[in-house]
Amino acid sequence: MADERILVVDDDRDIRGLAATVLADAGYDVRQAGSGAEAFEVLERNRCALVLLDINMPGLDGWQTLRLIRADERLRALPVVMFSVKSEVRHKLTSLQEGATDYLSKPFVVDELLRRVRSVLDAAHDSPAVQR
Repeated sequence: MADERILVVDDDRDIRGLAATVLADAGYDVRQAGSGAEAFEVLERNRCALVLLDINMPGLDGWQTLRLIRADERLRALPVVMFSVKSEVRHKLTSLQEGATDYLSKPFVVDELLRRVRSVLDAAHDSPAVQR
């Protein structure tokens, strides 16, 4: 898993830190960003296997950030799991329609976070569209 770098993007430092700690303890290489703009800075410097992306953020919100990721030829195939307190079906549907790979509600259950991340990464490894 050490080669599987995950970017956690959330403007809430506590939630971002908790998710990063859980993922790092599970053996993932984790990077953090506090905004959509900062996420792009991290992605410029680091090849990531997955992005865990909050929806509600100042500046570029999660959906805007997701659209920009999908519009970038270099990042288009990057798995993105939306991560939000918005747990209504319409928010999940919007996320998936915008190109999210999966959706996880906050507050998250640690085992569920790890299971979903592993599932998305396994699927990405099996996909010919993902460049390594």
